[in-house]
Amino acid sequence: MKDRINQLLNSEGLSASRFADIIGVQRSSMSHILSGRNNPSLDFIQKIMRSFPNINGDWLISGSGEMTKNQDSPSLFQEVIKEEDPAPYQSSQPPKLKKESPEVTQNKADQIPDLDMSAFLSGKKIEKVVVFYSDKTFKEYNPA
Repeated sequence: MKDRINQLLNSEGLSASRFADIIGVQRSSMSHILSGRNNPSLDFIQKIMRSFPNINGDWLISGSGEMTKNQDSPSLFQEVIKEEDPAPYQSSQPPKLKKESPEVTQNKADQIPDLDMSAFLSGKKIEKVVVFYSDKTFKEYNPA
């Protein structure tokens, strides 16, 4: 993963210290990751994804696919969440997100909204859905 982070730094023309400032981590943490001493945490990866929304998460985590998201094929949640800030990585704060539709109720935390995903999937099958919670836990949902 450190090689992909280096590739991201090079493609954005950023130094490691500037990158650390942009995503909101300590410069020493960035140094430890790039040297191979430490592996990036889930929080670190989430900060990259928030600060650089056009980076393909599959590429960042596993190296599969292209570095940037294909703008022609929307992601699963692209219609649900829209960004307000067009260039969030220029700010040290994560981008503010605005919920559009559909509304998700908070009364059942484990419930996933019933969406018509046929427009998004175009013949593809969902392999796994992972939901990340604010307390840094997550839950995986696999189709029956």
